[in-house]
Amino acid sequence: MSWINLQAYQEYFPESGQVRINHCKSGEANRKFYLTRQETGEVVGYCHHCGGRGVHKASYSEMRQLKPDKTYKGECAFQKWKVPRLDLWDSDERWQQVPFEDLPLLTRRWWFKSGLNVSEYEMAGIKMLDGNKFTIPLYCEGNLTGLAIRPMKDTLPKWLMLGSKNVSPFTQTNPGNDTLILTEDYLSALRLSRYYSTLPLLGISLNDKVFSLITKWNKAGRKVVIWLDNDSLQVKQNAKQIYKKLEQFVKCGIVLIEKEPKHFLHDHEMREVIHGKSSY
Repeated sequence: MSWINLQAYQEYFPESGQVRINHCKSGEANRKFYLTRQETGEVVGYCHHCGGRGVHKASYSEMRQLKPDKTYKGECAFQKWKVPRLDLWDSDERWQQVPFEDLPLLTRRWWFKSGLNVSEYEMAGIKMLDGNKFTIPLYCEGNLTGLAIRPMKDTLPKWLMLGSKNVSPFTQTNPGNDTLILTEDYLSALRLSRYYSTLPLLGISLNDKVFSLITKWNKAGRKVVIWLDNDSLQVKQNAKQIYKKLEQFVKCGIVLIEKEPKHFLHDHEMREVIHGKSSY
């Protein structure tokens, strides 16, 4: 099986569903390369001629621009929901602070499945848009700069991002701890923050702003560990690229096991991975 870099076929990516194009053979009858948009926003490709395949993990900006729910006649979720401006986070009554026990059962199960607890729900400052759209506020250098909305709806991507996805390092333990973990998603970062400083990239790339946040955090004796979801070859390659960029400036490590931090049953298993004592 050969791996296909789908970046070269990005202009053909469907907004939803599937398209067929040419890959290794030309001609109308040989359009056997299938590109399929997943509900998560990813595009997967498979060529029925050569057996090659590939995965393109959608960036969060791409996810914002998808038009996944056709019942809205092409309107994106933000247009339909009329999400209030960021500066109204503390004043607009549509943002509701819902006690954890009053959340829908599905939402509570999803939260616990990531190994998180009620106090962490409260600490994160989560609110519900109109009482039913789970929303995490994203803070960068003390300012609310973005929102991560979890629709809990199969016809929409897992996460919808509004504003900036840059997040400053945070921790639940001693702010002077010597390890910063870079994760792909917020929930893994929140769970790891029990023991380390963490920074969720909310994607699989490192922009200039986040690079600046990391170098500001870094001091003598500190180290940075990259632990993305590692659920595809592309994600692992990106993790290695981030490592190469950072190792010139900070003491750096990388985790490439195919398991997200939030999916570990016990915290000590995550910590063993971080400290290189695990057989995963």
